[in-house]
Amino acid sequence: MKLPLKLFVTFLMPSILTGILLAQSTPNIVIILADDLGYGSVNCYGAPKTLIRTPHVDQLASEGMKFTDASTPASLCSPTRYALLTGRYAWRGRLKHGTLSPPEGGLLIEDELFTLPEYLKQHGYTTAHIGKWHLGYTSQYNVEDLSAQPLVPGPRSFGFDYHFGVPNQIDWLPKVYVENEGIWGLRSKGKHPYGSSSYRGQPYHGYDAPQRVTTKVQDDLNAKACEWIFKTVRENPEKPFFLYFAQVTIHNPVSPSEKLRGSSNCGPYGDYIHDVDHSVGEIMDALAYAGVLDNTIVIFTSDNGGVIGGGGPEEPEAREAGLLNNGIFRGAKATIWEGGFRVPFIVRWPGHISEGTISDRMISMVDIFATVQEMISGEVLSAKEAGADSYSFYDELIGERNESSIRPHMVVNSGSGIVAIRKGPWKYIEGIPQKKGAKKVEPQLYNLEDDISESENRIQEFPEIVDDLRFTLDNIRDLGSERLNTKK
Repeated sequence: MKLPLKLFVTFLMPSILTGILLAQSTPNIVIILADDLGYGSVNCYGAPKTLIRTPHVDQLASEGMKFTDASTPASLCSPTRYALLTGRYAWRGRLKHGTLSPPEGGLLIEDELFTLPEYLKQHGYTTAHIGKWHLGYTSQYNVEDLSAQPLVPGPRSFGFDYHFGVPNQIDWLPKVYVENEGIWGLRSKGKHPYGSSSYRGQPYHGYDAPQRVTTKVQDDLNAKACEWIFKTVRENPEKPFFLYFAQVTIHNPVSPSEKLRGSSNCGPYGDYIHDVDHSVGEIMDALAYAGVLDNTIVIFTSDNGGVIGGGGPEEPEAREAGLLNNGIFRGAKATIWEGGFRVPFIVRWPGHISEGTISDRMISMVDIFATVQEMISGEVLSAKEAGADSYSFYDELIGERNESSIRPHMVVNSGSGIVAIRKGPWKYIEGIPQKKGAKKVEPQLYNLEDDISESENRIQEFPEIVDDLRFTLDNIRDLGSERLNTKK
């Protein structure tokens, strides 16, 4: 049943523990999620400084822990965002492939799931989502008119106190912002024909409200996030906060801000990466000015790998200049190869994480939920209560690696719903798409330890390994939780 599960989890949080956790020492948490930023797109992960400069991201790495084997659970955005907030693979629900479609479709997160912001609210946190959403609003398949009704259920239905978002991606119509349950700045309801608008000189895109200007969206979100940090700290100085800040950069169309246009040495795509880094700097400065930087956990990562070949002329121009946005990995966004999943992943937590450390531990973004639980309360809820596919890597962060706690395997899926499983050095690609009409690929087996670029299919050589991986994958599916799989 839906409601009883949440109530059950609620009763697991004794009031005495909540009182302790409200102490000033409880860390704030900020997750900065870039959009389509590949593994090799920042300096500390190999991008040449002769082409681009990412000083703020690099500083995070120098002051915290950099993971070299961090993956997204999917090579597209909606399923990754779902997994981040629920600790559960999106293919266990209705999203078997692709992203949320239509982009104003119903809320993707099921009501019965206990989410990361709900968990943190149980522990006294003020919570907010600011930035790209792309997880839907209401229970309708397609929200025809965003102005016609409150957009419920939505982000505030499962734990966020505040929401200011871009409904889908940076330039997708309608070009409005959503605040809490409605269009931000809406003057009159209903859709309007395209044409001239008297509102700040911007053209209509369907609604009589402030229109997003593509080259200014990231700056708007930076300002809103900083404003929320200052307001929250001022009004509740001893109450911890959680900010999920989802950047819109560097998703197509490549649209660097005017202030950074021409700042890189590899064209507009490189300039756009500078906007990612500048945004990180703005958030870090806000935390510092608010006086909470040293008591804030900052996680920086991306929702999937970078685009190759499908990003208009800007990305090929950058590649010709020498920028490998996905590093040495094969594939890109939406594919089943490592370039679609491997992303920068950095955690900064002063006094707890040693500066400048590098971890080769295999982690997934779905693991953030369990890790935050252990950070805050010292324990992780059972897989049946929450975070069915989420493993904690808290021990890694504090330099006390426990081999028994390391996830034994990891499942990923492509844009067409092809599934792969990693276990030890091996990666098995099943090859069967969930999307109707999508092309099958031949089953593949790679030894990532010897062949990180996935160039040699070893499936004919190791049938016993293939059988083991197939069995493990089927078990993970059938049990409804990766954590419940007992076969190592």
